[in-house]
Amino acid sequence: MQISWLGLSCFEISTDTASGGATVVVDPYGNETGLRFPRTLEADIVCVSHDEMDANNLSAVGGSPFVVDMPGEFEVKDAFVYASRADSTLLFRIESEGMIVAHLGCLNRVLTDKELEALGSVDVLMIPVGGGRVLTPKLAAEVISQVEPRVVIPMTHAIPNVKEKLGTADEFCKVLGTCRHETSNKFKFSRKDLPEEDMLIMELARV
Repeated sequence: MQISWLGLSCFEISTDTASGGATVVVDPYGNETGLRFPRTLEADIVCVSHDEMDANNLSAVGGSPFVVDMPGEFEVKDAFVYASRADSTLLFRIESEGMIVAHLGCLNRVLTDKELEALGSVDVLMIPVGGGRVLTPKLAAEVISQVEPRVVIPMTHAIPNVKEKLGTADEFCKVLGTCRHETSNKFKFSRKDLPEEDMLIMELARV
């Protein structure tokens, strides 16, 4: 599986499946955010966690993807997406290659027991950390303690050109203690690569 971060809460997830592979794009943003969205991105599935310009730019994604913008269970090309609601955002649980990837949309509070149950066991957690309309670093740390994932990828934090005022990933890393910085925007891994003991905080670059 390969996860690429495109800025804000947008990711491209490429996974090998029995159907020859699937690409999932989560939260494609509009250029009004200050970031320029890639012109050549195609997907089999697009997940939209909330109906705002930082997440709902469906026209930017090619390939006639299946759109997940409501709660439910969906399967496309042997990749499974479970969407559940948490106030004004959808939470996504994506299953493929025997692993669970969770995306917490624009969550701005700790999870309820029911929401935690819907997410289930999580291997890789994408979590907003920039404060403002999303989780603060302190609240993000609390949610991570609730979910107990093996890998954490911070999202929706300040980077160059984003118009929205957000805290930095460094502020989040200070609260958690340490982060592994990647100069790439890609995280490629299989189940055997996931940490057994210590949780890995993987801060991806946007390139």
